[in-house]
Amino acid sequence: MSSLGVVLAAAGSSRRLGFDKLFTPVLGKTVFQFTLERLLASPDVAQVVVATSAENLPVVQGFIAAPHPGGKPVTVVAGGAERQDSVMAGLKALDPALDYVLIQDAARPFLSPELIASVFAAAREHGAAVCGHPSIDTLKEVSEEGGDVRAVARTLDRSRIWAVQTPQIFRRSLLVEAYAHVAATGGSVTDDTAAVEALGKPVVIVKSEAFNGKITRKADWDVALRQLFPFDDDVQIGAEMRKLIHDFNNQLTSLMGFAYLLDCDCPEDSPMKSSITAVNEAVTKCHEISLALQKRVREFHTQKTAFSQSLTDPDGVTTPVSPLAAATAAATAAAAAHASPVGPVASVSPLSPLAAPVSPLSPISPVAPPASPISIIRPQG
Repeated sequence: MSSLGVVLAAAGSSRRLGFDKLFTPVLGKTVFQFTLERLLASPDVAQVVVATSAENLPVVQGFIAAPHPGGKPVTVVAGGAERQDSVMAGLKALDPALDYVLIQDAARPFLSPELIASVFAAAREHGAAVCGHPSIDTLKEVSEEGGDVRAVARTLDRSRIWAVQTPQIFRRSLLVEAYAHVAATGGSVTDDTAAVEALGKPVVIVKSEAFNGKITRKADWDVALRQLFPFDDDVQIGAEMRKLIHDFNNQLTSLMGFAYLLDCDCPEDSPMKSSITAVNEAVTKCHEISLALQKRVREFHTQKTAFSQSLTDPDGVTTPVSPLAAATAAATAAAAAHASPVGPVASVSPLSPLAAPVSPLSPISPVAPPASPISIIRPQG
């Protein structure tokens, strides 16, 4: 049995985007769902605790009501005002038998089982590990004042600068001790490894080669959607397909008329009657298939239009909503009038770039929430 538990930090306010980046559905699926599914797909993960805002508790509960791979337990807790408060709330809700804990930003939906395994191996050896990559930008230290325009104080040595991401994995007792130290000293951290560093304990970085961006700004949202929904730039191909099917239908229409007339004019006792009737039936069937193909191509074009709209106006996109999503929205409205709208898909496989994608055209299966053990834990005091 794995000894790795997860605290999924999902209590952010999305102030810089202006809409809820985690729970806004695109083509029926949210960023939160992508991140949760990829965590649960890891054989190393035994349990996930989601730390979210109080108003989104019923929203998250609706998402996690669906069955999970291997029956892994998923619990929801109310997060705090700061990231460290949310992480501590999640730590308290994890199974005490789990010796290691993974901290993951819900706004980073690109992790993979392989990445988790490599960081976990480093954490077991060193006690604390995080994934990241060497900085590709030249970094400047600037003055404390100046708003959007500031004076440069100095240029940092880029050869020693790495950008860190999540997952971050720790020996559980070490992270608990680190956050207790932060609380005792009245400190504040926005990164979990910083809490361990404050104890004077070592942290190692595991190089991550794959794309693992965090959605923070509008530009990040655009990049993330193109990664999660990898539509090819095939506008010209789509137009050619629609024209070919249209021309094929025109030819079939004429052929259907000739076949029908031949069938009607041919005497019943003619030796050609059965052959002509078979041709008439085959042509009719081909016409039905052609119409179905034409409808499918049009649906695909509509999906791409909706996807393109989501890049410019996320709040204005109308997406497919499953019965589970409707129930979730109703629960959310009853619990908090200002909760975010959601539209989850009940069961979807991981998407590229890390795995083969499930087409956004796939129908959304109605799934009734099972009687799984889900609890909402609110902090005391």
